[in-house]
Amino acid sequence: MLDAGDRLVLADGVVFCNGTLVDAVARASWPVNATGALVLARSGCALGDVADDVAATFVVSVERARTDVLSFAWELNRLALANVDRRAGRVRHAVAWLRLAVRLAPAGTLPAITVRRLRLDTRTIPRAIAGVGRAGAGRGAGIAVAVAVLVAHIGLLAGRPSLLLPVAVGLASGGGLIVHEAAHAAALRGIPSALVFRGRRVSVLHAPAGPGRRALVAAAGPGVTAIIGTGLLAVSVSYSTPALALVAGPAVVHALALTVLASDGRTACEL
Repeated sequence: MLDAGDRLVLADGVVFCNGTLVDAVARASWPVNATGALVLARSGCALGDVADDVAATFVVSVERARTDVLSFAWELNRLALANVDRRAGRVRHAVAWLRLAVRLAPAGTLPAITVRRLRLDTRTIPRAIAGVGRAGAGRGAGIAVAVAVLVAHIGLLAGRPSLLLPVAVGLASGGGLIVHEAAHAAALRGIPSALVFRGRRVSVLHAPAGPGRRALVAAAGPGVTAIIGTGLLAVSVSYSTPALALVAGPAVVHALALTVLASDGRTACEL
């Protein structure tokens, strides 16, 4: 969902040169026509102003130019080649998104969500892990709060109100996401990579690698997280602490991502 006040900014690792858009991370390139070249040349400017330039340069109506510019910008964002800078503010955009979602609800669909891509420094394992921690902290915190509220609500309904357990389970859920993606990034040491946020989904984009390395990277995320969860679960059984088992649960669930039900599992199995 884009509007005329938004600004398009090429993601780190993506450059436009000699009529070609090049993604140095994915090692892919795309030819760009004259209209696209003008849009990319005005990267960082309001899309409405860019549309006015397109209309004046190619002698088309402002409405047609705005449609073309917004469509091109949306496609670049969908492919994680460019980020959207919302000068109008996230709250205002969220309200607009919710309004459109209500209008589209009868059709059984939702408005598309913009993609955000951030660079990962994978020169060393500590840098890769720290990069995921910084980039994913907000998402992890959001998951932690949502899960904590849900667990606290269940506790109230069950007549066993608690504060410590919901907070612990929430932190385990949010932390599990960070550990999962950090393990992917650590396994990518030395390979150009980026972290991509696509709605509720988080993934690591990286340069082509051999089959063995791809399998290792895919298995590392859910594997490391599940191992940590299994360790906590074993401790809870050994010391008869059911609460610790609940905390271990969110991490253990990541083991499902090692199966063909998830993209990590399919990649690890070379499917």
